[in-house]
Amino acid sequence: MSARFELSKTLHSVKNLRPVKTLRDLPSVMLYAGRRFLKDGCPRSAAALSYSSLLAMVPLLAIALTVLSAFPAFTEIRIELQGLVFENFLPDTGIEISEQLASFIENATRTTGIGVIALAVTALVLLSTITGAFNAIWRVADQRSLFLQFLVYWALLTLGPLLIGASLSLSGYGYAMVEWSGIEGYTRSFFNVTQFLPAILSAGAFTLLFIVVPNRPVRFRHAVMGAVVAAFMFEVLKKGFALYLTHFPSYQALYGALAAVPIFLVWMYLSWAVILFGAEIAASLPEWRANLKRGEESGAPGARLALALAILSRLHLAAQDGRKVRELSLVAGFPVSFDELGDVLYGLRRDRFVARTSGAHWVLSRDLNCAKLKDLMVSLDLTLEPGQGWPENVDEIIGKLNSSGRKITETSLGDLLATKPVVEALSLRTHELRRT
Repeated sequence: MSARFELSKTLHSVKNLRPVKTLRDLPSVMLYAGRRFLKDGCPRSAAALSYSSLLAMVPLLAIALTVLSAFPAFTEIRIELQGLVFENFLPDTGIEISEQLASFIENATRTTGIGVIALAVTALVLLSTITGAFNAIWRVADQRSLFLQFLVYWALLTLGPLLIGASLSLSGYGYAMVEWSGIEGYTRSFFNVTQFLPAILSAGAFTLLFIVVPNRPVRFRHAVMGAVVAAFMFEVLKKGFALYLTHFPSYQALYGALAAVPIFLVWMYLSWAVILFGAEIAASLPEWRANLKRGEESGAPGARLALALAILSRLHLAAQDGRKVRELSLVAGFPVSFDELGDVLYGLRRDRFVARTSGAHWVLSRDLNCAKLKDLMVSLDLTLEPGQGWPENVDEIIGKLNSSGRKITETSLGDLLATKPVVEALSLRTHELRRT
């Protein structure tokens, strides 16, 4: 009972914390997200996404414009939407990339039958790649069922263009009403906000991505925070990219008529890197806030190793009785956020230490007597060296063991958990596992 009450109180306090209280917190959040960005291999994911985008951008836009064409009210919006995408999401490169894309899209919209199916499959492959990258960032091991994935992708491909078309129609209607009423002079300052339209559109699109794509509930304020940072970086990237291409046009002399291809690839890579960094901010905010609240160093190896050993200890005790552990029982009493738990569980499940069964139960999937501490540390990307952020008492023990030549990392996890509870030595509060 006390464990549940304590867990509920901790979660309630974390829930009511604002993502970033002041702008002074922003550098700390971005630094933490930057470490996760590199650790999660986001540069590699951005490269994969840029290649997929090169193949799927034309099919995606063709499908969006085809959906709008099916509704007579949006016929005039097609051209406006296409121009909006080219103007706000492509850099001013001096090369007519937009004209080439427009030509490709026009050809794609004329395809029928098998061609339409091929376009849809290409677009779905890109969306699937995006989902995989986002699930890795949010430490999601379970994929949606094929049916749910199809529903999400189909909603993005069909409802997205309709919502944008409706938004553009309402905006045009608002401008017309203001002009007809003769009050445009009083609203001129209000309509100056349109200069921020690219950033607003980018932030809205990123927010939708961060909420809908990961197979995990994402708080709206966290998604907005990551989206705003990504949108700002995206606008800076557009200006900087255009400035470089304008003042350093040597790429045209080097590539000639093919200059548009490498430029477009580099642009897509940098754009996806910015989007993934925004996703890292949205995903890491709860973990960063929980670490700050505890006054611990973010991602301290002692806390992560202790949590992993505590999880294995609970599952080991349950396995001896032939029981499975529900997820709520697995986290009961741990002074960590669910995002931190997900981070550790993601590594344990990826390397087959644990497995999830039907009904959200967890079991051991590896013989701990055959697994060594070094295997667990490789799974968590930790090194057992002094001065790596370990608690002071553990850091001292590590130094003595290294000086004496003893290799604690060769100890089996079964022997380690059979002795004095390691989680207590690492200063992690644990409670007796409730029977499930």
